[in-house]
Amino acid sequence: MRSLQIVFLLLVCCVLPLAAEIAPEEYRKMQLGSDEHLEILVRSVSKRSGLFSRDTNVTVKAEVLVVHRSRSGLSEGDQITIAYTSTKLAKGWAGPRPIPILKRKNETSAFLAFDAEKNVYVPAARGYSFESLLLADLF
Repeated sequence: MRSLQIVFLLLVCCVLPLAAEIAPEEYRKMQLGSDEHLEILVRSVSKRSGLFSRDTNVTVKAEVLVVHRSRSGLSEGDQITIAYTSTKLAKGWAGPRPIPILKRKNETSAFLAFDAEKNVYVPAARGYSFESLLLADLF
């Protein structure tokens, strides 16, 4: 019985960190390592989610306003498609910051990677893919 309690305690200790928030420094590293760092204007947003699901599939059509870095060769004025899933955390639960659902006509920073298989761009810095933590590096 005692060994069962120890195994259970070890299991709980191993699983709990999996749902922890990510430190801002790690998000910053993801932004610095992203293939694409852009300023975009959101032209349209489509959202799909299942009944009783915390996941929302988002497809964004955007125009590139400024290119800070682009491994795929983007330039100002290009039209791109961004696809991702935004997961709403359960009330009272901690976890990685969800990727925000962008709004039409908003201008925002974007840290992306190109998914050649799906021919779309995807967020490269998780919950901070559309909010820059690099302002000090730009000036």
